Amino acid sequence: MLGVFKKIVEIPGGSGFEEKVIEFMATGLERSLPDVSVDRMGNVIGKIGKGKKSVMVCAHSDEVGMLVKYIAPKGYIYFDLNGMIDERVLLSTRVDICSDKGIYTGVVGVKNRHLLTAEDLKRPIMISELWIDVGAEGAEEVRRWGIEIGDPIVFHPNFQKIGKDTILSKAIDNRAGCAILIDLAERMKSKKIDYQLFFVAATQEEVGSRGAKVAAQTLEPDMAIVIDTVPASDPITPPQQATSECGKGPVIRSMDVNALGWGTIYSKKIRERLIHTALKNRIPLQKDTFRTWTDASTIHTSGRGIPCGGLYIPRRYSHSPIELVKWSDVERTANLLYLFLKELRSADIDDLIRKV
Repeated sequence: MLGVFKKIVEIPGGSGFEEKVIEFMATGLERSLPDVSVDRMGNVIGKIGKGKKSVMVCAHSDEVGMLVKYIAPKGYIYFDLNGMIDERVLLSTRVDICSDKGIYTGVVGVKNRHLLTAEDLKRPIMISELWIDVGAEGAEEVRRWGIEIGDPIVFHPNFQKIGKDTILSKAIDNRAGCAILIDLAERMKSKKIDYQLFFVAATQEEVGSRGAKVAAQTLEPDMAIVIDTVPASDPITPPQQATSECGKGPVIRSMDVNALGWGTIYSKKIRERLIHTALKNRIPLQKDTFRTWTDASTIHTSGRGIPCGGLYIPRRYSHSPIELVKWSDVERTANLLYLFLKELRSADIDDLIRKV
């Protein structure tokens, strides 16, 4: 699974531009599953099992990034955000612009520190004032390279192992979940299950969980489990704001919600069964509620309603050029999900989706 993860985090796939990730996921699932397809949103959907009941396991395939907005006469490239990014993490960051003619690496430019005034240092960073320098001599050269307005931009690949159990990389959110999907398909392919199991690598989560909504409407599963990452604690964030810790196991969520009202109150029965499975198999686990949203936010209100469980991997430095994860947390999440699904039966699904 680590080898798959290393390959997939290096693939560019901003929201709405996941084509290369889609190809990788489709190929990866096809090695284990006889039935794999790609829908019109770009969701990769694999299927095994037969029965009247069905379960959807979903991980999103996109990453946060940017889009080319304007090419200045001297060749500097201005951009808009594609997903939620803190402007401060962009300064002097290497990025890849993905044009039809190839990938071009550049750096997000910053005003020289020697030229900053005291007033400059007090001003907030504005996206409209940041640019990307690709080393071009002018706009004409930029366009000869095939770079056009609307082209996607992602952080430059930077996978690295540090310490005993720590990995740094762009796009850990949520290529960790994608690697788990491929691993899960391999482990479940020989298991006898009396329900249909859908593996979904969903597009456009970072801009509103759009792909997952379409997949849920199409598949109409009886229940769903969403795999994603969650911001973990750090030295300066108050513990009441981020309760999970890297290295302490997967996070089983009760609720998430953001300022726009997107979010999910997760199924109590599914949550309790995940907790029971973890305790029975001595898998460390954490619990949380969080101010965010995941693909569960659009899945659970699709159709006649789809009860959801959330199984999340703690990681630090979210939506930045370099995120951090403990690999043991990824492995424990994969193991917990496998054991949950391996032991599941249609009769159990009936009970889990019954509200009272």
